[in-house]
Amino acid sequence: MKNLAFKRLVIASDTLKSGNQFEFKPRFNLITANDNSFGKSTLAKLLFWALGGEPVLDVTWMGFDVRCLVDFSVGNETYQAGRYGNIMFLRRPNGRWEKFSKITGAYSEAFAEIVGFKALLPNRSDSTKLETPPPAFYFLPFYVDQQRSWSQAWNGFTNLEQYAKWHKTIIEYHTGYLLPEFFTFEENIAAQNLEKKAAEGEVRKIETAIEVVRKYVPQSSKTLTLSKGEFDTLASKVSDDIAKLQSKQEELLGTIAEIQTERLYLQGQFDLAKLASAELDKDYTFTVECVEGESLLCPLCGTVHDNSSPNRASILADKDEADSQVMQLNGKIERVNKKLTSSQEKLESTRAEIEVINSKYKSLEPSVTPANQASVSEPSFLDSIASRAVEKHVQRTMETKTALIRTIKSRNKTLRAEQKKLLTKEEREDLNAAFKDALATYVQELNAQGVNLAPVESPLDYKKIHGSGGAAESTRGILAYYMSVIRQAHKAENEVFSSVVIDTPNQQEQADFNYEKILKFLMDAVPSNAQLILCAMNRDEIKTYKSAAHVIELDEKKILKDTQYAECRALLNFDGLIEEDSDRLLT
Repeated sequence: MKNLAFKRLVIASDTLKSGNQFEFKPRFNLITANDNSFGKSTLAKLLFWALGGEPVLDVTWMGFDVRCLVDFSVGNETYQAGRYGNIMFLRRPNGRWEKFSKITGAYSEAFAEIVGFKALLPNRSDSTKLETPPPAFYFLPFYVDQQRSWSQAWNGFTNLEQYAKWHKTIIEYHTGYLLPEFFTFEENIAAQNLEKKAAEGEVRKIETAIEVVRKYVPQSSKTLTLSKGEFDTLASKVSDDIAKLQSKQEELLGTIAEIQTERLYLQGQFDLAKLASAELDKDYTFTVECVEGESLLCPLCGTVHDNSSPNRASILADKDEADSQVMQLNGKIERVNKKLTSSQEKLESTRAEIEVINSKYKSLEPSVTPANQASVSEPSFLDSIASRAVEKHVQRTMETKTALIRTIKSRNKTLRAEQKKLLTKEEREDLNAAFKDALATYVQELNAQGVNLAPVESPLDYKKIHGSGGAAESTRGILAYYMSVIRQAHKAENEVFSSVVIDTPNQQEQADFNYEKILKFLMDAVPSNAQLILCAMNRDEIKTYKSAAHVIELDEKKILKDTQYAECRALLNFDGLIEEDSDRLLT
């Protein structure tokens, strides 16, 4: 099994005219300092930020116009990745620098290919589109963030909500419940669903077309009584006279149906855009009038949200965009209404021409008498023929599309059945048992027996890890959970095994004995061929780990140093690809 290990991190700030570079060794590494404000956490976060992750970085830090380069190895090959803003740069072994304008899409796919990350997630707005998620989803089980991860697992990065209900898929993939082949089936099913979605859209349009036909060309009671053979004979007799006009009428009826469908869609988008604008206006008012300071603590999940001026400005920018969409959609609706009116007028004109021809067939119409006066007010005979012809055409199309939908559903049912065979019930139960056994063992080793493991059946039950002995014990329970997940990920071999980065294990001021025990536990629990990077305050309890580790010790100058700027900045040009973006981001 290949491992990913960080080798070097290079940082430069054009604003501060300072920089620095740090080396990491293949096994144990320690980022330490004598003060909590010297930047230990920031340095660890920059490793992931440089690769496209979104850890929580201080707003002030991000204002330094920072660019980063990270060298990392996968097996025996070395790669380089760089980041400036949201622009990514990637160099594979013996290759040239590649530039990506954003993290999602092509860059995420390239990085996933390097680390063998096969997981796919459905697009939030269109579930038939499967996407390779950004690097953060690969690093999730391997990074324990000081601010977010100790209170809730799988929470080390921001912007994860870009995918709905991602937890089950990502957790089960990392821990071996979902094999890479699972996503081959998912892609096939998604492709089938995309075809089914298109067919269902056609069916809805056809239903609308039939309603339009019945509204504008109601059927005569006389044609309704005709058999199929009688109708076909009669239709052939009049086809020479009205074929062109009938075709035009059918086309217009279809056009009207499509326009009405488009208008319904645009009206729905218009209503959503108006609602979004109103909600954003309320959000901005709330942040300005009801929130003090530059942060807001969510009372539900405990997440600290940025409420700085740039963030509030982004809300206004989103509102402006929503207002712009409202105006654009309103214009489109007006144009669609004009097209509908024009098509209806053309339909009436065509019907008038048909009426001229219709006079040739008055013999087919009943004569006017007091007894049948009501029936004479019915639609003309030719109108009814046209109506039935249109209905026959669209009905055949609907039957074809409906049959296709049934076929796709049957195919997907078969694919799902085959997909389930990838992991049997017995194999899933074995994975559950192995996870619970490892978790119980680690809880015992960490002296966290107060953690109630009864409700925990699988890695999906991370929210059920709670300790009765207080916050310190719950923290050790979270650590036991993380290491159980890491152990299972290592055994599953679904991907390249990442470097394990743990930010400050001494959460909730662990008792000295327990803190030493935690560090010894980590040295033993992380696989012997994997890299471990710890962030910890410089104190007596870390001496054993410190003596075995490569140490990065930060001082009051923190991460960046002006004496290192020229050297580091020269390494961060990415063969000249960054200069044009640097100019753009600074303006």
